[in-house]
Parts: sequence; C-alpha cells; structure tokens
Amino acid sequence: MGLFDIFRRRKPEQRGIYHGTEDTYSVLREPLSDFGLTVSNDAALKMTAYYAGVRLISENIAALPKRIFRDAANGDLTPVNDAVSRAIGVRPNAYTNSFDFWFTMVAWLLNRGNAYALIQWVVDGSVELHQIHPDYVTPVLVKGHKWFHVQLPSTDSRTFLNGDYPDYRMLHFMQFTMDGIVGLNPVVYNAIALGKGAAMEKFIARYFKLGGDKRAVLETDGNLGDDAYNQFLERYKKTGAGGTPLLEWGIKFKQVNVDPVTAALIESETFSIDDIARMLNIPPHMLAELTHATFSNIEHQTIQFVQYTLRPLVKRIEVELESKMFYFAGYSVKFVLEGLLRGDTQARAAFYHGAILDGWMSRNEVRKMEGLPMAEGLDEYLYPTNEMKVGDEPDNTDKQ
Repeated sequence: MGLFDIFRRRKPEQRGIYHGTEDTYSVLREPLSDFGLTVSNDAALKMTAYYAGVRLISENIAALPKRIFRDAANGDLTPVNDAVSRAIGVRPNAYTNSFDFWFTMVAWLLNRGNAYALIQWVVDGSVELHQIHPDYVTPVLVKGHKWFHVQLPSTDSRTFLNGDYPDYRMLHFMQFTMDGIVGLNPVVYNAIALGKGAAMEKFIARYFKLGGDKRAVLETDGNLGDDAYNQFLERYKKTGAGGTPLLEWGIKFKQVNVDPVTAALIESETFSIDDIARMLNIPPHMLAELTHATFSNIEHQTIQFVQYTLRPLVKRIEVELESKMFYFAGYSVKFVLEGLLRGDTQARAAFYHGAILDGWMSRNEVRKMEGLPMAEGLDEYLYPTNEMKVGDEPDNTDKQ
C-alpha cells in the first residue's frame, strides 16, 4: 500500500450526516433524522433562517477591506501591495473575484466546518488561490505531517487541481475542531435542532394548505339536508372572496379568534429561529426575530455581532493566511472590522472629543479612522491646561 493510498478510500459523494439517534453519527447517503426528514448540509440551507444567517455572516466578512502590513523596526505597520495582497484582496484567481471567493470560503466554513483553498505559485511571481469544495478534500496526518488529497469529479473543469498536497500548499480554515486536523460538521452536531425546525416548517405548510387556519365559521340551528346544503354551498362559492353572500335557512356567519394550535405553531417558528441564532452565534434580530428587540439594544447587539461572531471567524482566517502565504515572518493580515464597530454619530463624536482633549489621539488619527484625508498641522497631541494637582498654585506668568 502506497503512502497516500489512505486518501483513495474515501468516496467524494459521501457526506457526514446525522442519522437515527442522538449519539450516532456516520457517513450515509440518505439518512433520516428523528423527525423523519433528511438532515444534510444542503437541506439545512433550505431553511430560511439558516440560509439567511449563513448569507449574513459570509457577506459581511467578504465585504471587509483586506490589508497586509509589514512590521517595521519601530513598531509601525507598513502597508504592503504585492502579489499576495492582490490574491487576498483583489483577485484570488482568474475566474473568481475577491468578494465571491471569500463569500464561498466563509459559507463553507459555516455550513460544513471546513473550507479549503489551494495555493499555486506562478512562475511570473504571482500567486493564485483556488477554492475547493470540502466534499472533495481529505485531510490526513502522515508521520506527523498534514497532507491533503484533492479528488474533484470528472464533471468539474478544474480537475487539474487533483493531487496530494502538503500542508503549506493548502489553506485550511476550520471552525470547531476536536483534534486540530479537521473541523466538525456543524450540521451533524446540530441535526436534532435543524431537523425539528425543518419538520415544523413542513408541518405548518401542510396545516395551512389543508385549511387549518379557520378565520370564520357558518352556523345553523338545524340540519339543512343534502339538497339544501349543496345549493347553499354552490351559491356561497359564487360570491367569491370579495363578495357579500346572502345567508339563507337561518345560517349565521361567525368570526373566530386565532386558533390556539395556529398560535402555538407561530410561536414554534420563533423557537426554531432562536435555535439557529444560537447555532450561528447571531443576534436573533438579524434573522428578523424582533420579539425581544428594542431600539436601545439593537445597536449594542450589532456591535456584539462584530465582536463575538465575525471577529473569531476573521481571526481564524488571518492566522491561517499569515502562516502559509509568506516565506518570512513579520507580516500581518488584517480584515478591517473597525468600520462595523462604529456607533452612532453622537457616540463617535463624544469618543473622539475625549480622545483628542485627553491627548492620546491626534486629530489626524481621528480623521484617518473616519476615512478622511490627513490635514497639515493636525498631527500634534493636545492636552488640557486647566487642570492642576490639589494644593498647587496656578502659574499666572505670561509666556512669551
């Protein structure tokens, strides 16, 4: 058996999916969850809340400015504009732009727990990053070194990427991992909650399709008989949805309140959204669940979304890029999040005002943070001169 024969044992079409019971997981093609529905990565994306959450995070990270810096001897960061910075922030490869590339990578990371991009150094000094679907990449540890086997299907036009690659040739972004070698599939480990949500959506759709949501009833004190019933029903239907029917034989039209079953179904959809929000670590209001949202707490929840949802994912990406895209140490990759952390105009003005007057930010530094050009004469640090220690006498001497 060759060194990499272990790679070829895996069938690319197989995917890790939950099946059967709470603690049994395996690789099966068409499993069923406890709720009678298939719970796979693709099926999870058909749930509106899960789809919206994955799209929200992926779009926000893909839209971030991406910068590369070199650490200077004095501690400053010098911007770098070279082949690596262009591959990361402008054009990863000939067929994908930067936004779509990073959207794809983050979407795979969230939906499958792993995302892969092959690093190809070109003779002319440029570099390309090729995204590869996680289903067609197998990571394995061989004698203490990490390798990746890529086997794209014959229908893929990029079969030239097939092969075995060492760790430094493959960008491997992982989310939750138990061994540091491969990330866990989040759909597998949240299959019960996702299966419950999918089953509930299907049940609710069937419930309303069969007319379960009754807004009104027609009452009569006696039995109409078949002939009278059929005549009334035919005339009633002819009035249409917007017409005014003539009620005969003592029939009364009676409106009813929301059915308790309907109310419970609507509430259960809220629980399903909360489950997905917990799974993706997203504030519920970002999935259009506004039950507990107020104007005063939405801004703070949005800032928490940047700090506790986007920042950990961005850090994973930055660390992997820094460790594999540069031959030498001293380079930093930054996905700039500061723009998303801005508060409202009044809060920013108060923050900058205090920073300038307390002397720990210059006016040009503030202008830079606000995306404004630097201005001459605004690099000096100011400090207040109207404060003294208790007991000191003020110096009223005129200064020349």
